[in-house]
Amino acid sequence: MPARAFALTLLLAASLPAAAIDSQLSVNMNVHATSFLAPGAGEQRFTPTLDLRDDPRLSQMQRMHEIASYAGGHGIGRFEGHVGLLRAFASGSFPYCCDLAGRRVNYGYAGASVQGQFYDSIVVGGAGLAAGTPVSYTVNFSISGHLSRPSFESGGFLSAWGVAEVRLRDMSSFAEVNKSWDASRDAAAIYSLTLDTFVGRTIALSGMLAVGASVSDYAMLARYVEADFGHSAGYQLIPSVAGLNTVGASGYDFATPVPEPGAGLLMLAGLAALVGRRQLRPCLPRPSSKSGASSAPPTANGATARP
Repeated sequence: MPARAFALTLLLAASLPAAAIDSQLSVNMNVHATSFLAPGAGEQRFTPTLDLRDDPRLSQMQRMHEIASYAGGHGIGRFEGHVGLLRAFASGSFPYCCDLAGRRVNYGYAGASVQGQFYDSIVVGGAGLAAGTPVSYTVNFSISGHLSRPSFESGGFLSAWGVAEVRLRDMSSFAEVNKSWDASRDAAAIYSLTLDTFVGRTIALSGMLAVGASVSDYAMLARYVEADFGHSAGYQLIPSVAGLNTVGASGYDFATPVPEPGAGLLMLAGLAALVGRRQLRPCLPRPSSKSGASSAPPTANGATARP
């Protein structure tokens, strides 16, 4: 799937699943390096997926890692996570289109898109409270990461983006609190949202993290770009009454503290930097003909929570 089409489907795919599914973790990746220059036109592309539903592995760390290399271009994508914790990294590098004489020696693009999302259901009960007792849950959503600079160039020849989401819903009343986060406008922080519910009901918690990076031969500002959210998107539940259930159908305990923003190791930082250095060189004057590939992030919307 082309990077633009993949990106535009991310938020649509992040909606809550059917009630028949109690817990789920899914991952989609698109990692590619493509050349259009004859006679060596071609590409290397990987589109692995993961879809675990009501599976014991949902609370265990899942890892996916792909590197695509073709015609001097490199795309890197990586995902690590489980229910309650998502990490993602994407990068792209590609040589400049032309040599010192202005002859086209490269024509293509490279990059990656990585999306992870989870869903889990939690039965409201415990603490010795009778069914129907009003209670509340606060979800702490921690997000941290960075986009390389510059992260965007007019025409889509160079782009990096990162979006995330959290939703907490009462499955009886369908009352919901949610937060959509966009790296282009929002700060790395811990965001707190509170949902009122009652003992005896079921609440559903879902989260999504998606990142992307793309660069073409025609980019003028840089030869390498990355979206590094290996620092994590973490999700924690705090009940209004101590002893209320925080364990989901997956077996994961959402009372686990979320990572502090900025904490954790950069994923593939050394490898990404090495690839970037190998591709860096001064940009040459813009040739008269235009080429390149565009990549755009999905639009994060619907935020109703406050930081």
